[in-house]
Amino acid sequence: MAIYLVRHTAPNITPGIIYAATNVPVHDGEFKRMIPLLDAALPESALIVTSPLTRCRRLADFLAMGSNERIVILDPRFIERDLGRWTGKKWEDIARLEAKEFAADFLDHWPPPVETANGPVLRGLNVHPRLGAGESVRAMQARVVEGFEAARDIAEGRNLVIISHAGPIAAMIAHWLAVPLRRGIEPSPGCGDVVQLADVDGTRRAFLSRQANAPGDADSF
Repeated sequence: MAIYLVRHTAPNITPGIIYAATNVPVHDGEFKRMIPLLDAALPESALIVTSPLTRCRRLADFLAMGSNERIVILDPRFIERDLGRWTGKKWEDIARLEAKEFAADFLDHWPPPVETANGPVLRGLNVHPRLGAGESVRAMQARVVEGFEAARDIAEGRNLVIISHAGPIAAMIAHWLAVPLRRGIEPSPGCGDVVQLADVDGTRRAFLSRQANAPGDADSF
């Protein structure tokens, strides 16, 4: 059984905008360029579990078209972290106090919820919080790890491909390597990159293959 974590291809959005758990379109030109690279980088036979956000689901559907031995399942536990009221802003526009609080408490700080005419969006009890309520890194990590272990069970020894986002992928890497989830895992998978999780002589490793810039070049972290 091989496990691959794939980050969605580049979105079509102004650089620097926080898009988090919202649906944004992919960059069509980059998507078309990346499809054959990712198709070749991934096994022809695999269970594909994907975030339901369109930038991931579209990639999963296209990869499934490349082989009738690829089966796609949607799992909301792999959605990106909900950043509440920060969504749609640039990082430099986040209030200084809020940014400091997040930096000081990376795992447990909750971004402020979106305000509506009926008050702030309240946190839900679903596998993914109600969009707009905000979510801590630790809360995101918990649902992602739960989804990851469930996907491994469902795969039943088959190759497993999980298509997700930067935050959830970092959480899965930390879980696999049994290390604390920290800010700025290096090298960080970019859009369209693939991370393979492997057990090498009893030691868990994570290998990063950069598809977007230099296909075939691999680093471990």
